Amino acid sequence: MNLLIADDEAVIRRGLLSLDWKSIGITDVYSVANGVEAKELLLSTSIDLVIFDIRMPGFSGLELAQMVKERSMDVAVVLLSGFSEFEYARSAMRYGVYEYLLKPVSPNELMETMHNVMHRLEQKRFEQKLLSQKDEFGEKHDAVSQVNSLFVQSSNTIKSILTDIAQNYEQNISLSDLAEKYHFSESYISRKIKKETGYTFVDILNGIRLMCAASLIKTGEKISDVCEKTGFNDQHYFSQLFKKTFGCTPSNYRNENGENFPGLYEILNSKSGNGK
Repeated sequence: MNLLIADDEAVIRRGLLSLDWKSIGITDVYSVANGVEAKELLLSTSIDLVIFDIRMPGFSGLELAQMVKERSMDVAVVLLSGFSEFEYARSAMRYGVYEYLLKPVSPNELMETMHNVMHRLEQKRFEQKLLSQKDEFGEKHDAVSQVNSLFVQSSNTIKSILTDIAQNYEQNISLSDLAEKYHFSESYISRKIKKETGYTFVDILNGIRLMCAASLIKTGEKISDVCEKTGFNDQHYFSQLFKKTFGCTPSNYRNENGENFPGLYEILNSKSGNGK
């Protein structure tokens, strides 16, 4: 991802530019001294994240945030301000600003905030991608594609393990199998998956299986066959887990109207399911 910093105070720009942005996945950082330059760069370059001073020559941070919203630009806006007045914060919310930070802000707080904003932007883009690709997915989700998109910030090792899970979910895959294949202990893999994704190994495996099961059920497959094809050895357990996640039995789900297949993100974050 890249970042645009716009602040008319040179000392603040230098301070922000000195931060280790690459440590949180920001590879390119642009810097401008006023709102006019910021607007020009926004309109000419594909920008992911911006940090705007709320008051700058040319255009204010709020005016730029308004432009981003009105043009439906795929940009996450963070505002820096020395003003704590409610009206500024209310305007920021109205324009879809991700965060509103008061000066002075510590480097640690800013980096943590930007890391969270990056994650929220990635989730938003992923959800939009799911919606736009619904027809392309048809009746069967591409589990590997969804895993790669959802956990894009994970390390290469965890990405490989998660891809392995997505490719082999219908088999009797276990942490023991993964530990042997990747030459790590079971506890190490378990901890790393949880730390890097926020979900457990079982959450992700069951999420993939349930996602694929839901699409198969809509095709008219027998429930017993769906279980076999998605790696569930116990039909009773499958039915319980399915109902806990989707709020209805597999049979009732089949009879519901519509072809609105849930994605992995939706299942993992289901209020009733295994997700957080």
